[in-house]
Parts: sequence; structure tokens; C-alpha cells
Amino acid sequence: MKANKLKYIDDINFLVDRNGSRRMKYRRNLRSYLHTYGFGMTNIDDTSVAGYYSSSQYDDEEDTSSGVQENVIKSCIDTLVAIMSAQKVRPLFNTVNGTFRDIQIVKQSQQFFDQLFDDQDVHRTVMNSFRDACIFDTGIIYVDRIGKSISRIMPWQLNFDNREASYGQLTRVVWKMENYPVTLLPFNDSKLKKAVGENINTDVTYYRYWNLNEHVLVHYIPEMDFYKEEEWEPMSLPFIFMNYEIPIKSGSSSSVVDILWGLQDAIDAILVKIKDASQLSAPIKYLVPDNGGVNVNKITDRTAEIMTYTPIPGQTQIPIEAVTAPFMDPQWQQLLDKFKQDMYEMVGVSQLSAQMQKPKGLNSGVAISTMEDIELGRFEVQSDMVIRTYTDLARLCTSVFDANDDILPPNRVRDSIKWSDIVNAQDQLIIQYSAAEKLSKDPQERAKQIMMLVQMGVIPQSRVASLMEIPDAVQGYSLANNNINAVMKVIDNCIEKGIFDYPDFIDNETLENEILNTQLSLFGGNTEANQKAIDDLKQLYEVAETRIMNAQTNAEMSAVQQLQNELSEDMANPNGQIPTAINQGITNSIGEQ
Repeated sequence: MKANKLKYIDDINFLVDRNGSRRMKYRRNLRSYLHTYGFGMTNIDDTSVAGYYSSSQYDDEEDTSSGVQENVIKSCIDTLVAIMSAQKVRPLFNTVNGTFRDIQIVKQSQQFFDQLFDDQDVHRTVMNSFRDACIFDTGIIYVDRIGKSISRIMPWQLNFDNREASYGQLTRVVWKMENYPVTLLPFNDSKLKKAVGENINTDVTYYRYWNLNEHVLVHYIPEMDFYKEEEWEPMSLPFIFMNYEIPIKSGSSSSVVDILWGLQDAIDAILVKIKDASQLSAPIKYLVPDNGGVNVNKITDRTAEIMTYTPIPGQTQIPIEAVTAPFMDPQWQQLLDKFKQDMYEMVGVSQLSAQMQKPKGLNSGVAISTMEDIELGRFEVQSDMVIRTYTDLARLCTSVFDANDDILPPNRVRDSIKWSDIVNAQDQLIIQYSAAEKLSKDPQERAKQIMMLVQMGVIPQSRVASLMEIPDAVQGYSLANNNINAVMKVIDNCIEKGIFDYPDFIDNETLENEILNTQLSLFGGNTEANQKAIDDLKQLYEVAETRIMNAQTNAEMSAVQQLQNELSEDMANPNGQIPTAINQGITNSIGEQ
């Protein structure tokens, strides 16, 4: 390990040193977006408070107030993020001619990722990473293998070899976390615990280093001389990269800030000139002739400027003349407006979108929707990147998570399926993307939508309850859902274990419907396993059909027996009355005559 330690530490320093220029660019872009020119990336202290030191870099005059902001860069980026935020996507798992086991894997995978993405608000994480891509050029999402969590990391913290990035395959990365609090160190190490106990306010530089070729994950803290190696089994790095533009070479590309920085810099300079001119010029000027006999020392006005002049001989003199002159030529304002418009046009965002206004003349919903589609078409590359990020996250999770862990917690109505099953079944699985769930969260409106789908034949009547299972209605519909779960358990026992018997409380009609659905799902597969499963389900269907027929026969026999008992009671009537059934028949006959 000592030999590896020196080799890996040297590689960590090598990768960090190769990314110095990229970090300089990121610092400039971050300061431009936040309009805080003293903002630091690495040192997390009082100077890293966004918006506090917000004067312009050109505003170095002490006799005027703080700088005026017109941060068009931030306006463009925030508008872009709002546009992309409408792209709510979920990974959709499907199977291509898979076995029944593949179908079960798909169902559990879909349940897991729907729950994971909702609990951890992955949509917000993706949007924050897309904002990073707009600011820096790259947004990065980290998948934690141990905690099964998805989070955004700061782009300047990740270091890699640009040569590997140029050829599309990273094998080594370094996550450098500066000013990392020792209270957050994820190690059960006595030395670290002692250091934390001595001073909980200490911060360190914490490195995580991945090397796919060596299958190793290194934890390194130089201040504490802490070094630890772990085996890294996955063949993927636990990161998703989002680029605002597709990189031409290496792993770097242009961002919105890079594209607009020159114009924003010119706007800042113009604003300083306009601000200084407006504040250093008096709102009104008093012109006083020097031979008019007016004592200018007696004139007081805090907002005015008094100017004396020598009049032209023979010119009519006014003792005091008030003059209001422009403090700056209008061309400066025209140039400012042009630069702002150029910035919106270069990015492809309309100024009206940034202001949440509709163009004049567009009053119909169709016209407004068409305009939004046209504007979104400008960002087709970025939109496609955002959408595919969700499916890439699902693929990365399947390859990074521990293969021996269960996808879902063990349950009495489902078999245990592990992440290794997904990896082994990848040839039969497809991870696509689809729009996020569109069913309303309102129970009443959701019920209307589901019933419409039932009437259209999109979903069977038996699945209504499972679709209505929303958090505030679980208790009301749990019985119906238990029915489906129990039926699927019977089908699973039939295919996986060859068991054709099942408890009497299973609903036979629901079982028959689900058997047919499962057979249709398996029909496309040209495998012996699929054909055997279909044959076994056919036998199970016959069992269910026999139980239904027996139940009907028993019901008919019970009805006949009850009728016979009634006739026997009437015939044995001691009062000699005509039996009830016969009497009723005679009455009906007389009425017909």
C-alpha cells in the first residue's frame, strides 16, 4: 500500500495542477453571475457572501455611491433555467421480449426510481446542475454508492485529465473539497475522532480519488496525514456531466457567461459612466452675469450649481437664469439598450420572456404556445441534454449501487430482486425517458382522469385502485391494492416455483385477467423459458376457471336445495293450506285467463 500511496498522491496533485486555468475561468464566471467581484470559490469565509461586495469593478470613485447593477447575464441564465424546468422527466423501464423475471425486475426498478427521484427531489438537483452548466460550462451530479443519494457538486471541485476527456473516457478523477469541516468526515477512525474532539472548528482539504483501471477509491487528508484505500468494483465513475454546449475538444466548452461576458463588461463600464455623470452633475444650473450686480454668495441651493459668466456686449441680460441641461449625451443610453438587446439575442432568450410578458397581439393560448415552442427550439441541444440526464442517472445508479443489495425492501408479496439482476438482464432491458406523471394530485380530478382512461380501454378496471394510491388515500384503497399484489404473488409462484395451488381468498376473476396480461407480455419472447411460463400460466388459468365453475355449481345447487326445503315445509303445513309455490302458480294462471 505504501508504494500505491505515493503513486496515487502524485496523480492527485497532477490532476489538480492541470485544472488551474479552468478554475480561474470558473471564478470569473461565478463573480459575474453573482455580481460580487470579491467572491471566492475556495475559501468559505465572510468574503464568500453573495451580493455583499457587489460594486462594479469599474467603480473606483470615492465621491459617488455604490455601483448600479444591470446583470443581464443572470437574467438570461435564470430565464433559461425556468424554461428547462418545464421539462419534467422520469426514467421509464421496459423489457424487450424478456422473461417473467425480467418483467418483475422492470416493475421493481420503476418503483424504486420513482420513489428515489421524488424523495430526493432529483428535478431540483438537475436544474441546479443545468444552472452550473450555464454559468461555468459544466454541471456535475454525484451518485453516492453507500447512501444511494443523488446530489450536485460544485464544478470547480472536480479535477480530471483533459486528454482523457478529449477521447470521451475518463478513468481518473479527483474530488477536492477545500475547507471541509472535520465534523463531516465519514470515517470511524480513532485518530480522526481525537482530532475532531480537540477542535471541532478545524477544516481540512479532503480528497477523493477514483481510478477505474486500478479499481480503487482513495480518501486523502494531508493535514491529518490520513490515507485510506477502498476497492471500487463498478466500471463507471459516480458522476454525470452536463455541458451547456457539446465540447469540441477536451472537457471544456463555452457557457452563457463566456458568450456574454464581453457585452456585460461593456454594460458595466457604461453604467458607471452614466451613474457618475448623473451624480456629479447638478439637477439645475443658475447662470449669473458677473456684472449684473447679484451677490452669488447670497444664493444658496443644495441641489443647484451656480455659474458666473461675462455676457456679450449688447446682449439682453437676465439677473439669474435657471438652466437644465442633459448630464450625458443620449447616445450612451442608446448604446446601453443596444448591448442589452444583443445579449438576449445572442443567447436566444427574448427580453419579454425574461420579464414574463407576452408580445403584443398574441392573445390566444394557441399563439402563445406556438411562440414558446419556437423559443424552446433554440435550446434543443440543452433540452435534450436535460432530458437524457434523468435516464443517464438511472443507468449510473444500476452500475454503481452495490450489486448484492435488494432493489426494494423484502416483502411478503414479492420476491427479492437485487441490483445484480438488473446488470445481468441489461440485454433485455431498455431505460427510456417519458414525461413525468401527468395525473392530477387532486383526488377528485385524478379520479376523473383515471375513469376516462378506463372508458378508453387504456387501463383495466382492476388497476383503478392502484392508480388512486396517493399519500392521503392509501388507507382507503389498500384493500384493492392488496388484491392485485396477492394475485401477482400467485402468478409469481406459478412461474418461478411451479406452484398451482393458492388460497381460497384469492379473487379468481382478477387472477384470470392478470394471467392473460402476463401471457401477452411473455408472448413476444422466443425463449424456452417464456414458452414454459406461458404453458404454466395456462394450467393456472384452468385451475382458476375450475374454481369459478365449481363456485357457480355450488351456488346453483344451494339455490335448488333452498327451494326444495321451502316446498317441503309448505307440503307439511298442518292447516292443510295449499303450498305457497303451488298457490302462487294457480294465482298467476287465473290472472292470465
